[in-house]
Amino acid sequence: MITIDAMMVCLDLSDIDEKLVAFARSICERLEVRKVYFVHNIKLYELSDEFREWFGDIDLGREIEGNMQDIVAEQFGNVTDYEILVSEEPNTEVILADLVKRYKVKLTVLGKKTSDKSTGALGTKLLRILPCSVLVFPEKAPFNIQKVLVPIDFSDASVHALRLSKNLSDQLRLQLEIMHVYRLPSQFFPLISEEKAVKKAEESVKEKFAQLQKRHQEISTVPYALVRAANKSIAERIALHLEKGRHNLLVLGLKGNNPLPSLSLGSVPTELYNTDIQVPLWLVYSEDVIQ
Repeated sequence: MITIDAMMVCLDLSDIDEKLVAFARSICERLEVRKVYFVHNIKLYELSDEFREWFGDIDLGREIEGNMQDIVAEQFGNVTDYEILVSEEPNTEVILADLVKRYKVKLTVLGKKTSDKSTGALGTKLLRILPCSVLVFPEKAPFNIQKVLVPIDFSDASVHALRLSKNLSDQLRLQLEIMHVYRLPSQFFPLISEEKAVKKAEESVKEKFAQLQKRHQEISTVPYALVRAANKSIAERIALHLEKGRHNLLVLGLKGNNPLPSLSLGSVPTELYNTDIQVPLWLVYSEDVIQ
């Protein structure tokens, strides 16, 4: 059973906040979440001189906290214990990472606007620096999750994401599908035909799946799809399969084995985050990786 001792929800005082708080409520209604922290950081140096002239010495932190409290009271209610935290620090990423460590947050929920409204730069920074798993909720994403897609590359990180997805699917009675995107080794062309290369590649991947199913019997009945990358990136193939299969949640395992935190996210999760996919994206770290 999936239990989340502490969850953090990052609000930015925009229109997406109400949807994000409502989504957090839907998580708490379906999973055991013991406490939720709704957080916002005020960058005081970004306030214009006109703002200071108009409002003077207003206690901005208290005003924002009151606004957040109204949204939480309306959209979240008392589904579980929660706390509202407002900080005034120059670096949002650093203070949020500190809150994750201080309150032992296991999951952070981020809202994501479409690319025509936001560059997503802060979100990308947070994905790279937060020492916990992250659930990204696009502003047009549905709350109702019925089908889950988990792409794997047979690494320990992707297997961890797969096992978590299986637990989630069993717990909530969801449909789960595994996918693997493969590439053909181009150095063999034109020595062998493309048809033979595809057959050999798929045989190799199917053998890996068979070995994986032997090690983890609980996933032996989960359907999987083999998809050739061809002329597209792995992230593009995942996004296309996601749309074609009408999945409602995408789960990716994060390796985090690079000694430089700014490089630990990986190209596929980064590209998918920067794509306007309209389903929640759960980026999962294992406990071992975080520690």
